[in-house]
Amino acid sequence: MKKLLLLSCGTNACFHIAKILKEKFNKDFYIVGCDINKRWLIPTCDYLDEFYQSPFSTDDNYYSFVLDICKKEKIDYLLPSFDNDQFLFSCDNHDLKELGVLSLAISSSLDFYRDKECTNKFLESIGIPVPKRFKKDTVEEETEYFVKPVNGGGSIGIQKSTGAEIRKSTDGYKGYVIQELCFEPEYTLECFLYNNKIYSVVRERIASKSGVCTKTRLFQDKELEKYAYKLAENAELPHIFNMQFMKNQKDEYVCTDMNLRTAGGMSLSYAAGWDEVSAFANILLEKDEKTITSSVDKVIPEQYIIRHYEDSVTKIVKKRIAFDLDGTLLDSRKRHEIVMSDVLKKHGLDLDSSGLVTFKSDGHNNIDWLLSKGISEDNAKKINKEWISLIENAEYLQADFLYPNVREVLNNLSKENDLFLVTARNNKENARKQIKRLGIAQYFSSISVVDTCSETSALKAVELTKFNTEYFIGDTESDYKAAQIADCDFYAVGYGFRSKKFLANKNICWFEDLDDFIKQL
Repeated sequence: MKKLLLLSCGTNACFHIAKILKEKFNKDFYIVGCDINKRWLIPTCDYLDEFYQSPFSTDDNYYSFVLDICKKEKIDYLLPSFDNDQFLFSCDNHDLKELGVLSLAISSSLDFYRDKECTNKFLESIGIPVPKRFKKDTVEEETEYFVKPVNGGGSIGIQKSTGAEIRKSTDGYKGYVIQELCFEPEYTLECFLYNNKIYSVVRERIASKSGVCTKTRLFQDKELEKYAYKLAENAELPHIFNMQFMKNQKDEYVCTDMNLRTAGGMSLSYAAGWDEVSAFANILLEKDEKTITSSVDKVIPEQYIIRHYEDSVTKIVKKRIAFDLDGTLLDSRKRHEIVMSDVLKKHGLDLDSSGLVTFKSDGHNNIDWLLSKGISEDNAKKINKEWISLIENAEYLQADFLYPNVREVLNNLSKENDLFLVTARNNKENARKQIKRLGIAQYFSSISVVDTCSETSALKAVELTKFNTEYFIGDTESDYKAAQIADCDFYAVGYGFRSKKFLANKNICWFEDLDDFIKQL
């Protein structure tokens, strides 16, 4: 079974790809998706085998996040949805190759595709007509022009402006392409390239929403297909790409845009009987040429197609469950000992801190442990203060790891329940960064980080009440108190920062692991 990773899997194109692969190639593909949204807010997840909520592609951690998915899931193929990802995870990406991942993106050498002005110049150079372009000082005041972002996508940011408006602008529409006004309708030439042959259909855009075609007239046109061949002869193209055309002032076709990736309207072409996803899948499965091209090498009669929408329930909430973090989902015991060891060394004290957490599990604190080692009360308080100042620093947080089975439990619970994370940390920024890095943020409807102080239980109770929490899962008497104030059921884990004996003495119900809790739901 081939493992495919879909980036930005919430797109219309990814929904169609995943749907067709699961309907026609269910035994051949294991599909992993990632997106910035929660799983239950993405219809594509009905057809995914695994899902990860990702940072924004502009986030510093995004690149390593995707590579980590590839490692963990042993991905065979990676398919980007947007142009930024096309270059970030290009087909010649060295890191992906080292992991044995074949990227289905474009080559990083396609510099002409990095912005629309470069694209226009390249298309002109190979004989593909494009709209006439203007500088600010060459526009005529009474004439209307198309103004589009140099790095835009789809129809986002495109507007009409008069020459007078352009001349009056303070920035001269910097970062935009100014071009002649072209006339609707817009035509999308959807192409499938295999063995130097192009198979295509044309979609005339009748109506669209958010830049994606929703009503279309579909037909085939050899004149427009010739331009696709010109492009393919002069550039290294992916199997799936599309070109967009309109008519200019002279009633001639001009190429207004091109996308070297899957199209949001590809399902409209599929409804007409043109199936590029199956052709693409058969390439990945190394089928023969006849099998690969059979779903696109066909005469498609002219027809009209509309996209109609279905309302689907992605999750029915059964229970509202909140979790503590440290000691409950996250094993941070080692961090406590490492920080104590470092602080002791600064004070010239050679003490073994490996028994610190075990000592505290019976209800004691750092100062109690230091006093038991013969350290004076004043020094114990100084050391503890230093320990508190360091315990949430980013370099020490690296010592934490999730308890076994946590991700699986949260994944299963989040499908039918609303989950909340309610934890106490003073460095809230580092806490949220760590939660994101651990890859568990995707399972929670909300994440609350309250102060660590004498009022922590009350602060947690406020959050629990706000979420109408039915169950709170924690590991300490402070968590238990928060649940009591919020009037919700409490369950403690028996492997956290308090021992089973301590919990039992406090009449706190505990269970061996998270699976035991699930059985009680």
